[in-house]
Amino acid sequence: MLFLAVFCGFLAEYQLEHTIENQREKKYATSLLEDLINDTADLKYDIPFWETYNNRIDTIRNEIEKDPSARDPLLLYRCVRVLLNNNTFLYHDRTIGQLKYAGNFRLIRKKVVADSLIEYDAQIHTVIDNIQDNYNVLTWKRRELEDQLFNTKFFALGYMPEKLDSVANQEPGIIAIRKGKEDVLLQYYNSLYTLIWVTTARIRFQKRLLQRATNLIEIIKKEYHLK
Repeated sequence: MLFLAVFCGFLAEYQLEHTIENQREKKYATSLLEDLINDTADLKYDIPFWETYNNRIDTIRNEIEKDPSARDPLLLYRCVRVLLNNNTFLYHDRTIGQLKYAGNFRLIRKKVVADSLIEYDAQIHTVIDNIQDNYNVLTWKRRELEDQLFNTKFFALGYMPEKLDSVANQEPGIIAIRKGKEDVLLQYYNSLYTLIWVTTARIRFQKRLLQRATNLIEIIKKEYHLK
């Protein structure tokens, strides 16, 4: 009888522990789902930003290719101003961080979910970080060249196109490329080619990441019966 009582107590304790872990696993799954939904929202904003960014680079390069007399100084000035903007993907990794650093990854017992999460997290930390590092280096070099070519006096009016149009008509010489800088302009033109290559790589990766995050959302919903 004593053995039976001890054994039954063990089973009850095991069942309770099992129930608690199931609850914790589902709680983590719910939190992961929220993070992934936030990731997809950020990517859906980020991708069009960089596509527009690349379009501005194309416009700048096309204007530089023209004879100086045929260039549109105001269009060129506006597009150069846009390149000052930056939008970095915000990775919502609060839950994955808790799982990794608190040793709780074992609670995610659905192998397909755990494997997908590990790969998703690893790709973000390797590819996105590498792309951003390259972008930062190129931006620093590009800004040095821009400082030699353009007067930044009206850059602050980039968000007020009507005011920029007005002051450009009053002081057209300020928005024009500085004279006698053809060598610098060529360096700038070439630097933009490298920049557009990096941003194109960013866009391609983020589109794949968006698809991966979307797939992960569906897997978690299916495996944990979440809506």
